[in-house]
Amino acid sequence: MTRVLILLSAALSLGLAPFASATAQVPAGLPCADRAEVVENLGRIFGERQLGQGLADSGVVIELFVGPQGSFTIFATTPRGRSCLIATGEAWDPRPQEESFAAR
Repeated sequence: MTRVLILLSAALSLGLAPFASATAQVPAGLPCADRAEVVENLGRIFGERQLGQGLADSGVVIELFVGPQGSFTIFATTPRGRSCLIATGEAWDPRPQEESFAAR
């Protein structure tokens, strides 16, 4: 829960609010931001890097970011570059190898 609060606080400090669009591609009520800002904040605040991604039937890209200590964040990113928080947590297994963080 603390991780979510930190992430939301960082988003709010950037002037972000929940994305309230009627577009079917973005889940209503979720905290969203520009993908570049999301990626930068995940790396800076939590040391997380993208570990994987996949294309959902709805057209959004589901992205998984994982930190070296096992923290993780899952986002849905629209074709317009808007990323919306789906889930955060700890103890992702298996943890990524250190060289996967150096390479990105």
